[in-house]
Formats: sequence, structure tokens, C-alpha cells
Amino acid sequence: MQFGRGKPPAGAFFDSDFSTFDSVLAQALLHGLQTKNDCRLAVVTMSRPNLAVAGFADLVERYYRGPAGNFAQVPPIGMRTIGQPGATLRAFTEPFTLKNAEGTPQFVNRVKLVRDTGDPNTLIRNYLEAQYDKNGFFVLAGPATNLASALEFRGMKELIAAKTNYLVAACHVRADVAAAQKLLAGWPTPIYWAGADVGAEIPVPGASIEKEFTAVNPDHPVLAAYRAWNPSPAEVNSAALVAALYAARPKEAYFKVADPGTITVRNDGQIGFAPSPQGSHYRLMADPEKKQNVVQIWLELVSAKPVMRRPPVVEEKKDEKKDQKKPDTPAK
Repeated sequence: MQFGRGKPPAGAFFDSDFSTFDSVLAQALLHGLQTKNDCRLAVVTMSRPNLAVAGFADLVERYYRGPAGNFAQVPPIGMRTIGQPGATLRAFTEPFTLKNAEGTPQFVNRVKLVRDTGDPNTLIRNYLEAQYDKNGFFVLAGPATNLASALEFRGMKELIAAKTNYLVAACHVRADVAAAQKLLAGWPTPIYWAGADVGAEIPVPGASIEKEFTAVNPDHPVLAAYRAWNPSPAEVNSAALVAALYAARPKEAYFKVADPGTITVRNDGQIGFAPSPQGSHYRLMADPEKKQNVVQIWLELVSAKPVMRRPPVVEEKKDEKKDQKKPDTPAK
């Protein structure tokens, strides 16, 4: 348990496959929310074995954690080591080819080998144990692969229930249907569902991304990634940002929340919803009157400058890498 400086903001556990650009913006958004003391981004985990993608996610972490790295180690990106690496967006590789005025690399990729990453289940477990009870939440922006896997480990479901309040999911259901089914059937806290439809209703305008990031720092890694992703300013589906903003600020009523029920996923990936007062699943919907305000909040937060912070004092824990179990092997 954390101690020494009072109860900190809620710990955010962010899991994604980083297959869409809104995942990058959601990672940046959680750091922006951290500058406002709305949350603390505990760890970032990735649900596919792709070192190039992990390298960029690590770059974003190091940028936003900024001088805090002087006081504590930046947690490694938790990368799944089985499965398919999938496609690698240009957004994750081209920033590392950029040079500054002196001809040296503008950005440094510190993830070269699997050992430069961490095991997702070990990282999630260790950082959950460091939270105050009911002082955390999960944000999913991708397939449910990692989170469904976590449920198979002994004691993890109970730990999630004890340490977090809810999961907000912008789930890529068809990328792993079985994992989505397992997640919805077995996750031990309420789930708030941000579908692609709500993201399409409140897109992030590309021209505004260019403007906001350039004003703050023209050498911003997320700006470099956006330009590589789409050289012509293009709108970005905001499902992952909806999930991140709601997770950190659930009381602000930025979005409408449907009555409770149960979400199910068929084997063909089709999603069903059955209303029920006893249900623990909720659908997030766009509020037409608040769309412009939400977009402006996103832009201000994702482009926020890193803030120097000393990390909360925590009990000494074993090194994640020394303490890792064999990846993706449930405890017997």
C-alpha cells in the first residue's frame, strides 16, 4: 500500500494493442489528466508482441513522465510475448527516423529486445498491489486479450475487485472474440462500454491536433506520429479517448450513460445488450450538447506539458523482471 503522503489520485491501468491512432491519443490523454491530479498512469500494457510498437509506447511514457524519471524508474511497457505481432503503423516507426538540427536522432528508441519490456500480468499484479483499496481503474483500448488472460491467474480477480472500481472499455471485439466473451462474463467490477459508434460521433479533428501540439511543442512525439499516420489532417475516431476521459472523470457527465444491463458477444463478434437492473455493464453515449466541449478538453489534455512530480512513496517491491512468472502461463 502507498504511504507517506496521503491517498494519491486513482491509479490508471491502460491496456491496448496500439493498432489505431486513438490509442496513442488516449495514452497521452491519461498523462494530461495526471497533470490535473485526476489520475496517475500506473502502467501501460500491450496485447501483442510487437517491439516497434512497444518502443513508441515507451517513448510516449518517457516524454510525459519527464523529469520524474530523475526520481524513479519508468515502468517498462508490458508486452505480451505470444500471438501475432500484427501490422505496425508508420506512426510508430517514422518518428525514430527524424533528425534534429545537429543531425542526431530526434527521438531514441529504448526498446530493442523483449527483455526491455515487462510481462503484462506481472506488471498489473505488482502495481495493483501498490494501490490503495478501490483507488484505481482500467482503460481498455484494443482487444481484451491481456485482461482476459489476467483473469486466469490465481488471486488476480480478487485483487482487481479489491483495488479498482471499474473498467472502461473501447474494446476491439473482433480482434479476439473469445477474450471479449471471457472479459464480459468474468470481470469482477462494473464495465462501461465505449463503442466505435460513440467515437465516430465525436471525432477528433486533425487540424486541431496539428495546432494544439505545435503550439506546445513542435517536436512532440505524438505530433510526429500523427503526421506519419496521416500527412493530410484527418479526423480520428475517439473511442479510446472517450474511455480514458470517462474513466478519470466519471462525475463530469461528459457522456450519457445508459441504464445497466448485460453485454454479450456472439461467436461471430456481434454484440448484444440485455437491460437489467441487476446488470453491471453500462453503455456510454455521446451527448450532442457537450461534443464541442469534450473535443476541446481532449485537445488541451493530450498536449499538456509534462509536470515534474516526485512519485508517491511505496513499499519496496521486488524488481518486476526478477519476479516475473513465465508469460501467459496461468498459476495452477
